[in-house]
Amino acid sequence: MLRMKVTEKKRDARTLAFTPAEQRSARAERVKVFEAEPYGWIAQSESGAEQGYHLFRDPDTRALACTCADFIFRGNAESGYECKHVAATLKFIGRQYLRVEYDPRRQRARVA
Repeated sequence: MLRMKVTEKKRDARTLAFTPAEQRSARAERVKVFEAEPYGWIAQSESGAEQGYHLFRDPDTRALACTCADFIFRGNAESGYECKHVAATLKFIGRQYLRVEYDPRRQRARVA
């Protein structure tokens, strides 16, 4: 039993070693993202039971903005704040770019 307590303490110490941004990024893996019409993206929460959140590019800051409560309350107070929906959408955009538009031959032509 003593050994179990030591293991739990070690586990808690490892979990606390991650920053809140890193923890949100890890939770973003469970968020599903879809393109929205006519613009933006829809991010479904990890539980899937809730309605999706709409993400769009804010014309003033030129950054992604989310309609979730976490982003509304914390995002306006902290510059550069990303909720898990924004993190998931950025990953989705990166994957789309690599799949559709990225061409390594074009990159080599620029270097040469």
